[in-house]
Amino acid sequence: MTEAGVVLLAYLIGSIPMAYLVGRSLKKIDIRRYGSGNVGTSNVWVHVGKWAVVPLAAFDVLVKGAFPVYLARELAADPWISVLAGLATVAGHNWSLYLKFTGGRGITVVIGVLLVLASKELAVGLMVVLVGWLIFRSSALWVGISMVLIPVWSVVFGEPLSVTVLCVALVVIVAAKRLMSNRGTVVQGIPWRNLFVQRLLYDRDVASRDEWVHRTPSEE
Repeated sequence: MTEAGVVLLAYLIGSIPMAYLVGRSLKKIDIRRYGSGNVGTSNVWVHVGKWAVVPLAAFDVLVKGAFPVYLARELAADPWISVLAGLATVAGHNWSLYLKFTGGRGITVVIGVLLVLASKELAVGLMVVLVGWLIFRSSALWVGISMVLIPVWSVVFGEPLSVTVLCVALVVIVAAKRLMSNRGTVVQGIPWRNLFVQRLLYDRDVASRDEWVHRTPSEE
């Protein structure tokens, strides 16, 4: 019961829609109706305020990502419970119980999970994102590439099977959220093949990043 409770608690903590609450409290907006429709730091950066991103990111990484996994590791000897807690909290962020199963993309929460369970993989992954962004100025693409490589690093570093499975499952969850997105964000008239590629590679529905991130309800 304790182990099941920890996993359930991880999902409930991950479900806390802090970006949504920040948008409501500071700008009186539903962040899901702006930009990408993502309930996360990137959308808050554009539509609420850059200064609000620091505490929001810290909450997502430390409270939603790292804390449930740390708690699971302290309360349960079985490493697979920590893995389940990590997956549950990311799933909660992406499909929040409190927002009718809409949510964010999960990257900040993934960072928190990896910080506890796979810190070496996280360090290399962040380096890949940084180098990719500095050269190509494309964060979404390089976040995706970095995520795909995380399981590879876990094998290279000789991690336990539980950690490698965690890394693979995190890639699946993040990719699934990119492809599914949130309800109501789809741009009409785009062929499904184009939509699939744009979402999977660039985490948006249209070619222009500026057009995508600066959308407002009046433009829908």
